Amino acid sequence: MIGRLLRILGRRTMLTFGLVTFLVGALLATVNITSRYALKTYVDDQLRRIPWDLAVYQQGAVNGDRTLLRHIAKTPGITKVESLAFLRARFPEGGAVEAQVDRKPFTTPWLCLLAASDPAILPPELGFALNRARQTNGGRGGVLALVGPEYAMGKAFLALQGAKDFTLQVHVQDQPRFLFNTPLDSVVRLDRDELNRWLIDQTGSVSYIPYIGAILLMPYEWDVLNKFDQVATGFVPDDVLGVSDEDAGHIQEAEYAPEMVYVARIDRGALISGWDIPGSLEHVEALNASLQRSVVDTAPAPKKIFTGQPSHSHDTSGAEGEEVGDDDSKFGPTNFIVDSTTEVLLQRMQGIARLIGVVSLFVALPLLWMAWVLAANLAGLLMLNERRTLGLMRLRGISGDLLGRALLIAVAAGGVGGGLLGLVTGSIVPLMIYERGHVPLSVLLDGRQMAIFAAFLLVSLGLALIVSRRLIKYATTISPLEASVRVSGSEAVKASLTFGLLQQLSILLGSYVLFGWIFDFSISASLGLTWFRYVDRLLDFLGLPLFLYGVATLLAANRGRIQHVMAPVLTPIGGTLGRFALRHMSAKPHRTVAFLLIVALMSSVSLYPIITSRSFEDKAIRGAAVQLGTDWQVLYNAPDLVDVNRLNGPASTQFAALKPEVDKLVADFMRVKGVTGATYMIESVLPTFYLPGYGLRGVPLFLLGSNEGYRTSVYSEPSVGLSSDFNDIVARVGQGEVAVSPPVADFWRLDPGTPLLLGLDADRRAVAVKTAGILAFLPGIPPKSVTDRQGYVQARVDYLNYLFSSNAYLMTGLDNPQLAPLQILLSRVIVLLKTDPAAIDEQAFPKALAAAAPFPPLEIHSLTQEVGKVGSDMYISLALANMRIYLVGGLVLALIAILAVAMANYAEDRRTLALLRIRGASPTAMWRFVVAMLLSPALVGLALGAASALLAGFGLANYVWKLREIRTVVQLLPTHLVVATLTVWVALLLMALLVAVASGFSWWVYRDTAHRSIQSA
Repeated sequence: MIGRLLRILGRRTMLTFGLVTFLVGALLATVNITSRYALKTYVDDQLRRIPWDLAVYQQGAVNGDRTLLRHIAKTPGITKVESLAFLRARFPEGGAVEAQVDRKPFTTPWLCLLAASDPAILPPELGFALNRARQTNGGRGGVLALVGPEYAMGKAFLALQGAKDFTLQVHVQDQPRFLFNTPLDSVVRLDRDELNRWLIDQTGSVSYIPYIGAILLMPYEWDVLNKFDQVATGFVPDDVLGVSDEDAGHIQEAEYAPEMVYVARIDRGALISGWDIPGSLEHVEALNASLQRSVVDTAPAPKKIFTGQPSHSHDTSGAEGEEVGDDDSKFGPTNFIVDSTTEVLLQRMQGIARLIGVVSLFVALPLLWMAWVLAANLAGLLMLNERRTLGLMRLRGISGDLLGRALLIAVAAGGVGGGLLGLVTGSIVPLMIYERGHVPLSVLLDGRQMAIFAAFLLVSLGLALIVSRRLIKYATTISPLEASVRVSGSEAVKASLTFGLLQQLSILLGSYVLFGWIFDFSISASLGLTWFRYVDRLLDFLGLPLFLYGVATLLAANRGRIQHVMAPVLTPIGGTLGRFALRHMSAKPHRTVAFLLIVALMSSVSLYPIITSRSFEDKAIRGAAVQLGTDWQVLYNAPDLVDVNRLNGPASTQFAALKPEVDKLVADFMRVKGVTGATYMIESVLPTFYLPGYGLRGVPLFLLGSNEGYRTSVYSEPSVGLSSDFNDIVARVGQGEVAVSPPVADFWRLDPGTPLLLGLDADRRAVAVKTAGILAFLPGIPPKSVTDRQGYVQARVDYLNYLFSSNAYLMTGLDNPQLAPLQILLSRVIVLLKTDPAAIDEQAFPKALAAAAPFPPLEIHSLTQEVGKVGSDMYISLALANMRIYLVGGLVLALIAILAVAMANYAEDRRTLALLRIRGASPTAMWRFVVAMLLSPALVGLALGAASALLAGFGLANYVWKLREIRTVVQLLPTHLVVATLTVWVALLLMALLVAVASGFSWWVYRDTAHRSIQSA
C-alpha cells in the first residue's frame, strides 16, 4: 500500500522537497566554499603585508662566525635570508676605543652600528639616506643618526652638520690604531619609537635602542661588523694590533648589547595554502621548531679568551696563555630566538578556519530564512494541489496514519537526494570558478570538510522535515468534506496573522543589533557580562533577518495597516481594480508577509555587503588622508637647507634664516609637473618643555608655514579637533595660540585659553602662550603607522597602541610673534604637496621630487602607500566574497518563492479571476490587477530591505572599525554612509526582475479560458 501511495502522492512531494533541499544544500555548500575562499584570499592579503616570514635573533657576540647565516639559507623551505646587525656598545669613558668625526673626538654614551644586507629592512629616512650615500661615495658611505633630547644632542646635531668622515680607532700602548672609517653623507636625528615602529613592521619585534647615543648606519660590511664586535668584547683585532705583546691585544670590555637578526622568507607556495590553514600552520611550526633546534646546534661558540697567564695550552697561532672555554666566557653563551610573524598569523586564522562551518551557517542564515519561507509556501501550494486527491483517498478508507507515513517517506527521500545533489553542485561549481577549472579534491575530501557537509545535509533535511509537518498533519486530519470546499479551513486559520510576542522580540533583538553597530553599544561590553559576548556574536548574524521578519509581520498583521502601506503602490498599478485588489490582499496577510519577507531579505543581503565595503573603504582612505595630510609628503633635514651656523640663537633668528630657503623649496616643487599645490610645516624640538616620558626625547613643536595655506591644502576633518572643530583650532593658532595633543593637555590640565609654558629664552625667562585647543591628531605630521595585519602578538599590538595614544606634540604658526625669544631646535622640514593624479606616474614621481631640490630629501611618502597600510578586514572579505552568492542565490530563492506564493494565490483565486473576466473586466484591467497583487508587496519589501541594508551596511562598517586591534587615526573619524553606483545598479536589477516576474506571471494566468478556470477551481 505504501508503494502505491508513493506512486500517487510521492512524485510531487519528492520533487517539491527535493527542490527545497537542493537549493538549501547548494547554498550552504557554496557559502562554505566561498567563505573558505574568502579566508584564503584574506590570508594571502595578510601574507603580502608581511615582508619576512621569520626572524632568527642572535643575542650575543658576533664572534666572527657566519655559519648561522649559511645554515639558515640552506634550511629546506627557506628561499631568502637577509641580515640586520644592530651592535650597541657603551665604551668606557677615557678608554682605549675612540670615535672621531672629521678627525675630531666624538663622545657619546652609546655608540651603535646598524647595517642591513638589504636596505629595505631599514627605516625610510635611513635607507633613503644610505642609498644616497652609497651613490655619492662610490658604493660606500654612511649616515650618523643622533638619538636623544635637545639638551644632550641638540648642539651636537648642529655642530656635526656637514661632517664628512667617521673613524673608529683603538689605542694600543698609547698608540692609536685604525679600526675602520666611512664617509658620512648626512647627520640626522632619529626617534627611538619611530625606529622600533619600523622594526615591528619589518621583523615583527622591537629592539633595545639607547635613550642617548649615536647610531652609525653604514653598508653591510662583515669585516667592519666583526672589528666592532671584537673591540666591544675586549679584543683588539690581529690585523690592527701590530705588536707582538699579547697583553696589548686585550682592552677593557664595553657594556655591550649586540643583536644579529636574520630575516627569512619561506617557500610559501609549498608550505602555505589558504585552503588548508591547519595544515599550513603545521608546516610553518615544524619549520620554525626545526630551525630553533638546529640553530642551537650550529650556533657559533663564544670565542676563546686569553687571560695572559702561563699555561701549557696554546692557541692556533702558538701564543701561550690560559684558554677560557664556553662555560667560562666573559660574555656568556649566545642566545637564539626564532620568531615568526607568519606563524602568528596562521595561528589566528586557524581559530576562524576551525569555525568556518559554523560561520558559513551563520552567514547563510538570511538565505536559510528565505528557503524556509519558500519551503512553507511550496508546502502550502502542494496542499492546495493535493487537497482533492487526499480527500478522495480518505473517502476510500485509507487511514490518515498511512497517508502521513507515505508523505514522510517521500519528503525524506526527496530531501536526502536533493540535499546530496545540492552539496555536490554547490561545492564543485564555485571551486571550479575559483580555481579556474581545476578541482582540488583535497579541499573537498578533508575530514573536517566532510563533517561540515554532513552537518549541512542534516540541516537541509531537518528544514524539509520541519516544514513538512504542516503538510503531513493536514494529510492525516483532512476530511472528505473539507477537501471538497472551495477554501480550506486550514487556510482560513492560517490567514489570521497576529503580531505577538515572538514578532515583538524579533524587532527588539534586530533593533538592538543594528543600533548597537551604529552607536557602538553592546550588553556584554556595557554591563561587563563576559558570557553574553557569545550571544552578541550570534545576534550579529541573526539581527538583520530578525528585524526584517518583525517589521514585515508588523506591517501585515493589521488589515488597515496593510491597506495603508500598500495603497500608494497598489492603487496606481491596479487601476480600476486597485481598490478591490487592496481589500483582496488584506484578506490574506500571511501571503503578504511571505512576499514582504522574501523580497526584503533578498534586497538586504544583496545590498548591505556593497554598502559595508564602500563605507569601510571610504573611512580607510579618509584616515590615510588625515594621516598624510596631502597626496605627497617630502621630509628634509633642516640644516641641509641653510648654513648650520645660522640655526643658532632665538627662534626669530632661526626662522628668518630658514623660511626663505623653504619658500624657494616650495617654489621648486610647484614647477614639478603634476603638482597643483604646496605648503609646509617645520618640525622643531622644545629643549626645556617638560613632559613625563619625553625627558630623554624632547617634545616636538610643529610650526605651520602658512595657517591659511595649511587649512586649504591639507585634508582634515572636524572630529580631528577634540576641544572644538579642527578648523576653529587652526584659526586660533593663526591668532598666536598653540594647539596641543591629549597627552600634553592631560598632564598640564589645559583647556582652550589656558596659558602654557613653552620654554625659556636666552636670559632664562619663561615664554608662555595661550592654548588654542586640543587635537586628536595633527594632519601632515610624518607617518606613524604600521602595516595593519594579523601577525602581531598581543604585546606588540599593545605597544603600538601605547605609542599612538602617548604621542605628544604642540602646533602653532611659524609667524607667531610670541615664539621670537624662545630657545628652539629646528630639525626637519615637512613639505606637503597636492597633485593631479592624472598627470603623474606613481612610480617615477618620487624621483622627480627628489631631483627638484639641490639637497636630497630624508623621506618621501605618498597617500597610496598609507592607504595600502590600512589593510583589509576578515568580516568585510567574507561579506564581499559572499555578495555574489547573496545576489545570485538570493535572487533564485526569491524568484522561486515569489512564484510559489503567486501559484498558491492563483490556485485559490482562479475562481475569483474567472468571475472577474466574466463580469466584463478588460484584459488590461485583469493584467494590472494580477501585477498589482504581486508587485505591490514586492516593491514594499524591496524598499524595506533597502532601508535595512543602509542601516546594516553603515552600522557594520562602523562596528568593524571599532574591532580593529591597532589604534590609528582612522578610529578617530566618524563612519560615513557611502552608497556607490553599484548599489543603485543592483537595486535597479532587483526591481527589473521583480517587474519581469510579475508581468510574466500575469500573462501566464490567461492560458485558460474563464470557463475552464471555473471548472478547474
